[in-house]
Amino acid sequence: MAKELYLEMRAHRVRHNFWRRQLRILAPPPVPTWRRFLAQNTDDFCRNSTIHGLKYLNNRQLRVSDRVFFGLALIAVVCIALFLIVDAFEKWNTTPVIVGINPDPTYITNEPFPAVTICNLNQALYTKAMQFANDTAEYAMLQLLCHRSADQQLTDAITNWERLEQFIFNISQPCEAMVIGCRFGAEDYNCARMFLPIVTDEGLCCVFNMLHPRFMYKHNIPLTLRNVSNALGDFRAVNWYAEQGYAGHTQGRFYPRTAQGTGESLGLSLTLDVQADDYYCSSSNSIGFKISLHSPNESPNVRETGVLLAPGLETKLRIEPAKIVTEQQLRSLDRKYRRCLFHSEGKLRYFAHYTQRNCEMECLSRLLLQHCGCISFYMPRVRGNDPICSIRKSPCVESVRLHTVAAVESCLDDCLPSCFDLTYNMMTSYAKISTVEHNLSEAYVERSVAVVNMYYKEHTFRAHKQTEFIGISDFLSSVGGLMGLFLGFSFLSIAECIYFAFIRPCRSCAESRRLKAVSIKQRPRHNAIIEVVASLTRQSQQQQQDEHLFRILPAKWLEAELNQQRYPPRV
Repeated sequence: MAKELYLEMRAHRVRHNFWRRQLRILAPPPVPTWRRFLAQNTDDFCRNSTIHGLKYLNNRQLRVSDRVFFGLALIAVVCIALFLIVDAFEKWNTTPVIVGINPDPTYITNEPFPAVTICNLNQALYTKAMQFANDTAEYAMLQLLCHRSADQQLTDAITNWERLEQFIFNISQPCEAMVIGCRFGAEDYNCARMFLPIVTDEGLCCVFNMLHPRFMYKHNIPLTLRNVSNALGDFRAVNWYAEQGYAGHTQGRFYPRTAQGTGESLGLSLTLDVQADDYYCSSSNSIGFKISLHSPNESPNVRETGVLLAPGLETKLRIEPAKIVTEQQLRSLDRKYRRCLFHSEGKLRYFAHYTQRNCEMECLSRLLLQHCGCISFYMPRVRGNDPICSIRKSPCVESVRLHTVAAVESCLDDCLPSCFDLTYNMMTSYAKISTVEHNLSEAYVERSVAVVNMYYKEHTFRAHKQTEFIGISDFLSSVGGLMGLFLGFSFLSIAECIYFAFIRPCRSCAESRRLKAVSIKQRPRHNAIIEVVASLTRQSQQQQQDEHLFRILPAKWLEAELNQQRYPPRV
């Protein structure tokens, strides 16, 4: 009887385990919680990532102290890498430009010959100045040019700029009288056709090879430059500037003229007459000329940068060009970092072309109007017919011109250099004149005549080129090298981070929703199975209780049988 009970209990236990396995197969898997999922996702990331050090933090086979050691080492390495990356970013962001030597040579025949501005230090011819009475407006304008005191009422009445410009033109030495001989590119020219009168800070000067006025100015073309047909001859005027150059113009003779070659024979040779006997007042303490070489599309700065030419001497000026070019990809950088302006970025009101010199001229003109209420006679007329500063305004004008006003610095800070620029330096040498070809006496030549020769020494020169100091590829290489050196980081590590941070959570979320929907759909069937299993479980528990009461192991069962045979029950 005990044996049968034992075998029956085993059968019930087998049936119970069978139904539990069926329930485990048929029932949907449990929906994981976010906490459990994040823990599992982090564990898989640390175990499978290629980033060094993470696998040690998640290794439960290591001691806690070992895992803490690797955690501190990882934090230290990350901090050092971030510090170096920030330093590389600052260098890339704040100093993006480096100036180097352009590997391609620049030929002087592809660049314009410098614009040459020559000024006689004499501000007015003596024979013409003596024609004006002391109480006339002309006399007041004459004293204004000579920086002498005059009647304040007369000088304050000078407001018509074109009248003053015409007056300067009438009393000053004309260009055909100043330049009595000229030769350019081994050809003799009529000097009256090559040089144009222009009013500068040194009075009336003569300029050669400057940009055509219709390309130089936006409006208010100076009166002395409104008739330039004689200066062109058979040359065709083009809108030249350093960034574009002579692009699109491959044939013909252009104005501004290009250099013809190297050496004194192919340069510009001039014979100048200062007319020392007709001096009325000089802009300096000497008699002679001032000469300035500048880019054809910028206004001259003769007073501050001009070189003196003394009469009785032959001066040789060896031209040394300097050019700046800039890579086009620097356009995307902010101008405060590259510290230069492209041609399309510099917008001026008076000049058509942006150069630093032109910008400074307009800046000083606006400041004079703001602080003094007038402008100097040679300044750009930004607002049309602006009033001319009298002698009484000289202290105010000088304070602005010499940058002693605080607002001047802020204005000039906006005048950044051009990203493409062409400048000219000079190396001078001189010797005493022996003879000239104009039938002049030796005494007159020694007192009034100067000879100057301008030429290139080399056929090519090296321009300076502004390029990216640290480009995007260099920056990525630097950051990648630091990350690889400290963490073994690579672009594949970025893919791993994206996968474990975004792709896998999204996929798990979708899977969780699907399982939840399946669980709701199959809930009646699962409930029936659960009830059956619960009933079987209750029966199994009851039988286990009975088994607990009548539990007979095989050895006990044999002992009971023997005792029953030995001691049969009494009837």
